[in-house]
Amino acid sequence: MTSNADIVREACDVIRTEGQIDRVPEFYSEDFTADYAFTDWGTGIEGVKALASSVRGGLPDYREEIKLLIDGGEYIVVELLIEGTHTGPMNGMEPTGKAVAFRDVTILKLRDGKIVEQRGLSDYLTMFQQLGVISEMG
Repeated sequence: MTSNADIVREACDVIRTEGQIDRVPEFYSEDFTADYAFTDWGTGIEGVKALASSVRGGLPDYREEIKLLIDGGEYIVVELLIEGTHTGPMNGMEPTGKAVAFRDVTILKLRDGKIVEQRGLSDYLTMFQQLGVISEMG
């Protein structure tokens, strides 16, 4: 039997890193909801597809690496290293051509083998500093 941790690992690889957005329904439930600061996931499968497409538009080589995974059964917590090169428009920002690498911590809730909830925090401060949108503090 496939564990919830295995489902999350595969979803990260297939949808995020490989960009197989058509496979979202294999991993996410119809009633999926998300809660992230500064990121609108929309709702359901179509929301996940729209966000994944938008991210890949700005960072076509987007990839996620799970650095830490904590298996709480129904809840899975992951620390991700997110990397990519900003070669497409992103959130109204013209491409910079700059590489980004930043951390994200996500908590996922699964039910019946599908992700039903996802919330987390991304280190956008680091990403925006790397893109030159804001200056280094210090």
